[in-house]
This record gives sequence, C-alpha cells and structure tokens, in this order.
Amino acid sequence: MQRFFIQKNLEGHETLMLPDDIRRQVKMVLRLKAGERVALFDGSGFDFIYEIETASSGALRLLEKVINRREPKIKILLYQSLLKKDNFEWVLEKCTEIGVTEFHPILSARSIKKDFKRERAESVVREAAEQAGRAIVPRIEKIVPFRVALENARSSRVAAVFADIGAEVHVSGILKYQSMALFVGPEGGWTPEEAAYAKNFGLRAVSLGKLTLRAETAALVGSAFLLS
Repeated sequence: MQRFFIQKNLEGHETLMLPDDIRRQVKMVLRLKAGERVALFDGSGFDFIYEIETASSGALRLLEKVINRREPKIKILLYQSLLKKDNFEWVLEKCTEIGVTEFHPILSARSIKKDFKRERAESVVREAAEQAGRAIVPRIEKIVPFRVALENARSSRVAAVFADIGAEVHVSGILKYQSMALFVGPEGGWTPEEAAYAKNFGLRAVSLGKLTLRAETAALVGSAFLLS
C-alpha cells in the first residue's frame, strides 16, 4: 500500500482531498484507481487508511485509523558534518530508513560543503519516511558550527558520542539511553583540536570498527549500532 505524509492534522477527517502534488502522483505515476487504498500519516503516530473514491480529483474516504508501532525505542539525533551533495542526501535517506529521529547539519573544520538545498533534503527525508513506514518524518535542523552543535546537544540533555577512528571502545559496547546524539565528521575527519574539544565537552569517543569508513558510511553504521 502506498504511503504519503500529509502536513495537516488528519484526526476527524472522514473524507479528504489530496494535495495537488500527491494527487498527480496517485493518478499519473502510480495510476491508482477508485476503490484502491492509500495510507496517510501526519506525524501523530497513527496511520490513516483511506479508500480512493475518485482518482482524478483526489477524493478519499477514511476506512480506519491504526497505531504505527514501527518507530525505534531509542531516539537518535545525528549531528552530521556537511558532506558533498550526493553523500549528504544518501545519509539523510538511509538514516531515515533505519530510524534516525533528527538530523543536525554541522560545519566542522574540514567541511568541504558549507550549505545544502533544504527543500531537496526535506523531500529526500519525506520520501524515505514514506517508503520505510515511519510514523514521523525526521526533522532537519539548521546548520550550526561544531562548537554550537556541542552546546545544543548538551542543552537537549541527551547522551552524546562522537565517531573517532582512534577510539578504544566500540560503539556497540557503550551503555545506551532513550535519547542519544551521534557526531560524525566530514570527509577528512575531525581535527585533533575538535576531538579534544568534544572530549572536554563530555562526549565519549567511540570506534565503528577497525576499518576506515567513509563519512556517509560511518553515519549509517554508527546510527544502526545505537539503534540495535
């Protein structure tokens, strides 16, 4: 069944007209017909199952409301140093699929990219959340410098770790909490000064294994270990 995220509260909507962009996708791309079903979600934790009454107009009729129990028990905030466009979007897509809750883009000393296309990034995350069956669409926060990101993580009161190839403790061996922040560096890795500053700030350095991973791979592997 096709799933779509709707940016409105679906509670109480027995009938509904699809937004134009989704209506076009239903009619022209997916070629769904009257009588077929779609699942809509609004981030409330429920899936709303609708039947298509008229595909051309996007008219729907509510059939049932069900609790979405797919969200991970652990909330992961990924503080990802900006990467080249395709790599950064890959991180957004794949980490959404596995269950990351929030993305916090950061500027670190070795960041090559300094910005990203927010509208495109939000589209990538939304489509990945729809495909994966998520109950929510992860948020993408504004870009902040590395030190500001550390302050933000501390103010959010989450247990924070940073991926460091030289760390002695593997990420799978640390104590997990209900909410955790993972810091991942850019293509060139953290500078020694950044690593020292993170440790002084109270972050624990964790290894992702003996092999040297690309930055985007490190984001996925680290998040997966914390979620497991």
